[in-house]
Amino acid sequence: MLAKALGAAALLGAFNLILGQEQRPMNDGHLSVARGRTPDNTHSRRVDLATYAIGYVLALALTCFAFALVYWRWAAVGTALGVVLGLALVQALVHFRCFLHVDLKRSARDDLQLILFSTLIVLLMVGGTLVVLFNLRMRMM
Repeated sequence: MLAKALGAAALLGAFNLILGQEQRPMNDGHLSVARGRTPDNTHSRRVDLATYAIGYVLALALTCFAFALVYWRWAAVGTALGVVLGLALVQALVHFRCFLHVDLKRSARDDLQLILFSTLIVLLMVGGTLVVLFNLRMRMM
């Protein structure tokens, strides 16, 4: 019962957020709909929510497809590995665009450079670790 009430409250809050309306109690106890936001602010909020929703749906679909591909063995092992790696790259792009808001505009290039540098450092660390582990494995055999 409590979960249903919380779900309904969250749904009403999301609906009011999308419409750009905010309810405030008045002096006599009734709720008033405040329209103090500017049209640009409301439009930008709607665009952000739409971007998050699209990103969530795309990320969920890509993840479900990758799990289904492996679970039901729709392809051979090598093909499945290639498809899953491709889906992972697409999902990383979806996360960059929809959740981190990284695009090719001039203002976001600094963020993109920071992300690319962080990726390079992580790849160097993982690559170095793999070289050491495979070298140890070869010496132990």
